[in-house]
Amino acid sequence: MKIAITGATGFIGQYMVQGMLAKGHEVRVFVRPGRERVLQLPKGAKVEFHVGDLTDPSSVDGFLKGCHYLIHLASAHDHYADEVMQKVNVSGTEALIEEAKRNAAEGFQFIIISSAVIGVPVYSYYRDSKRIQEKIVRGSGLPWASFRPTLVYGVGDYRHTAPLLRKCGAQKGNYWIYHEGVSKLNPVHVEDLVDVVLRFFEYDRAKEVDCVYEIAGPEGIPFNDFVDLTIEATGGKVKRRNIPRRWVERAIFVKGLFRDVTKERRGAGYFSLHHDHNITAAVVELGWQPRHYREGVKQIATGDWWCEDPTDGQVAARLGT
Repeated sequence: MKIAITGATGFIGQYMVQGMLAKGHEVRVFVRPGRERVLQLPKGAKVEFHVGDLTDPSSVDGFLKGCHYLIHLASAHDHYADEVMQKVNVSGTEALIEEAKRNAAEGFQFIIISSAVIGVPVYSYYRDSKRIQEKIVRGSGLPWASFRPTLVYGVGDYRHTAPLLRKCGAQKGNYWIYHEGVSKLNPVHVEDLVDVVLRFFEYDRAKEVDCVYEIAGPEGIPFNDFVDLTIEATGGKVKRRNIPRRWVERAIFVKGLFRDVTKERRGAGYFSLHHDHNITAAVVELGWQPRHYREGVKQIATGDWWCEDPTDGQVAARLGT
């Protein structure tokens, strides 16, 4: 099959491209100008590049010609301005839908992968734009599926996973948690995310029913356990210490007398609710079995890839970031 992928140069996208190639699929990727060299490919692997920008709908033309699936990963996250998020996450998705109707192969299916569609009701324009994105695809008339992963971790994630490992792997100091640490997380290994998408291709009812899958680990784990498991895996000597949420809220209140504390309030609210997701559909329909974080964090902590900070100029140049 010919599979198109947006967001292919990102952390998850790199794994998705390699997973599709390993199964013998033809892959075409949508990349911004100058980003072709960032994609790390196995030796001898062949990938088609379509250079464009989701903020420019005309540049999408021809991207999905002859493709059987689109795995849509590209997005503008909440460190971008609202206008950019709207152009990429909403208008860009509309452009892809129109391109699919014009040029995609018969039986084409639109697959969205976005963690922002699920989770606690903490407001952000990014979350709103991603929920709108899914609604647009659902109403497009195209066969579609939605994969909603929770916290994705793995080797090569220099934005979230590596800093966490470095912090937990420190040989002295404290790891401060600004809440009681009882709220649950449900991390999913990036390779398990790729695996569940590949399994979906073999699902015999994939284009007959609405397919929505929450993607997470086999069970939620309290935040304190999440940190403790990471410290253990990295061989860290830091001490986990918790500050009760009531004291954090009081500090935010006082701080709010002098400056805007909207971001701090959202952060405090985020950890007041559990992030424990129902993966039954993926397990039952697709035969998927994700690994527990206890196993996964030991695997990713092997080696020293996470010890370097990619914000360092020399490291960034070597990583192509």
